[in-house]
Amino acid sequence: MRGRIRILLSAAATAVAALALPAFPTAAAAPATPPDGCAEVRVVTVRGTLEPQLGSLLLTPLGWRIAQESGRATAVTELEYPASRDPDSAVRGTANLTALLNATAAACPDQQLVLLGYSQGASVIGATLQARTALTAQAAERIDAIALFGSPLFNGAEPYNRGSYDPALSGLRPLHTGALAQFADRLRDYCHAGDRVCQGGDPAAGFGNALTYGHVAYFVNDNRDQAAVFVDEQLGR
Repeated sequence: MRGRIRILLSAAATAVAALALPAFPTAAAAPATPPDGCAEVRVVTVRGTLEPQLGSLLLTPLGWRIAQESGRATAVTELEYPASRDPDSAVRGTANLTALLNATAAACPDQQLVLLGYSQGASVIGATLQARTALTAQAAERIDAIALFGSPLFNGAEPYNRGSYDPALSGLRPLHTGALAQFADRLRDYCHAGDRVCQGGDPAAGFGNALTYGHVAYFVNDNRDQAAVFVDEQLGR
């Protein structure tokens, strides 16, 4: 038990250290053409607040694991967006992700898409998928798997939720029930019971809700392993 607590404390320290890193500059919009050509699979990771542009400490290792286990040519792309505490950060991320997915689907119509999001990154993905008028039907169809962790948009009533969450509780800004119904069979939304971002935190606490052990539990629990298995199944169906 003490060993597990030490591991959790170490993970929390690592995550909080990452939160102290400056956000890297971002382009105003996603590239007009997808990077790395038309790989068979593209994993798009959308990092959490203040994680560096060079990669998410939580998601990038998962992306490369998926690439290795897929057995196919796979590109791992980190979405360019501020991932900052600025009010327009998630809005810019949603615009960039929409542009990237639309461009990728148009240029690589046979490519399978996987979306991974943590914290603010999870809300960027949720907002993108909810805005059906901005995302083309072609792009929506190419998305084969979505895994979210610690999302502020978490709705405790959804059937695709996973984790130790309390279904009576939702995130700081939950989507309305059924908002992502179109993607329900392709989505897993992971929420830890002690995560105040996805489990009824205090809106007045703001970013303080993310600075808790519950919000970094995904570094040490089995949710990433579950997500890897889910994505592998989705890609092979």
